[in-house]
Amino acid sequence: MRISKLAAAMAFVAILAACTSGGGEKGTPTPAPQTNTSSGNDSSGKLPERPANLKVDSVDACKLLTADQTPQIETSSSRAENLELVDGKESASCHYENAGRYTYTIGGVTHNGVDYWLKGGNFTTKIIRVADYGAVQIELSGGSGFDCSVAIDVADGQQLMVSYIPLTTGEKDQAVLCSKAAKAAGLALATLKTLK
Repeated sequence: MRISKLAAAMAFVAILAACTSGGGEKGTPTPAPQTNTSSGNDSSGKLPERPANLKVDSVDACKLLTADQTPQIETSSSRAENLELVDGKESASCHYENAGRYTYTIGGVTHNGVDYWLKGGNFTTKIIRVADYGAVQIELSGGSGFDCSVAIDVADGQQLMVSYIPLTTGEKDQAVLCSKAAKAAGLALATLKTLK
């Protein structure tokens, strides 16, 4: 009996490891904000038309949240990093942290647009709006309370991706995680609009 419990525990760890590491896609998808910068979900099943192109090619991801915006998501530090956010290719990104409680990752993806997420995979998606832009809320399949990501359709073949990742076990409500990701996405989008 003890051996079968050990085998079951090892199998669970192996499955979890296969979903979270290895040669697959790295990064953390995050959902769009449900704040006054977001107009909610889009039930049509299609991304709405983009109001303007906001290319992220040369955008410094650590400048997408201003000093006035970071208190709104209660972050205390940031650091630049290249991360594999989409399809195993690196994108310029920035981590915004709160003393080991949670982190937001914001990145400008220039090699795949948000339609990448609508092709399916080990995640579930929902089309939403962030302000006047279409976006995709992304959650890892088979679990809840790990993270939530929002990818905003900012230009052809490009996306602004924002993820919210709790670093403690206290936050497990997926709706809360996704609303936090969406809020940060709305703030980053507002700043991106001023940079172009």
